[in-house]
Amino acid sequence: MNRYQGDTIEDGMFSRIGTCHMHVDAGGFAAAVDIAKMLDAKHPVPCKAVPVVDLVSGPQRKQSPDAYAEHHPAHDKDPQADSFASIYLGDVARLSLVPAILNDVYSAYPNAIVELEQVSFAITWDGQPKTVENEHDSVKLDVPGARQIVTQVSYEYHHGFNLDRSAPQPDLDQLVEHLAGRDVEFGSIYVFDRGDQLAYRTNCFTAGGDADKLIKERQICAETVAELTGNETRVKTVLEKVLGIWQPAR
Repeated sequence: MNRYQGDTIEDGMFSRIGTCHMHVDAGGFAAAVDIAKMLDAKHPVPCKAVPVVDLVSGPQRKQSPDAYAEHHPAHDKDPQADSFASIYLGDVARLSLVPAILNDVYSAYPNAIVELEQVSFAITWDGQPKTVENEHDSVKLDVPGARQIVTQVSYEYHHGFNLDRSAPQPDLDQLVEHLAGRDVEFGSIYVFDRGDQLAYRTNCFTAGGDADKLIKERQICAETVAELTGNETRVKTVLEKVLGIWQPAR
């Protein structure tokens, strides 16, 4: 299964401090690719769709099902059900593109769920913390065929690491058990197909960002992966402010 990536996509651009991006979940990888191609052609925005090849649930998804229902359809045994298209906007000035993008999405895929986020804090691969100077306010937009919801959570964060396909891979059930046992909060662990690499990403919803907590969790993730694979690996952490969530109109 091939991923789609527009010509203007650059590695790491979705985790740049202060930048904004969107995720569109339309219920599968084929839809994600179609959406990424459509928006790439119609708007000056870099788009991608990377297949999810594995997915496991963590404790937060089970403890807070309502929060997850806001952001993503409940996944089943097929991890492709949680594949999504990603749209890079960049500077907050480009939020002006959001209304047209939303209109195109809901005209073609009326069952889509769309998230709009801004990167407000990150810990780089080298362990350097970075904080945005100004967080943007929530964006309120009326879109035909969609309804904007009032979310229960204000932020989402991810710990991530990439492993060469030829390298030892962690057992996902053990990874869930070890991280949860060491008080790392997460709702899911996604594994994305990046060709020669597999990209592992946790996700967690939270009411606010705590830099010290994220720094500690990132270190635990690095230690856990080393324990399970026998190899040290770098971990990157990204905290995103949720600026808006749209769901199908009812």
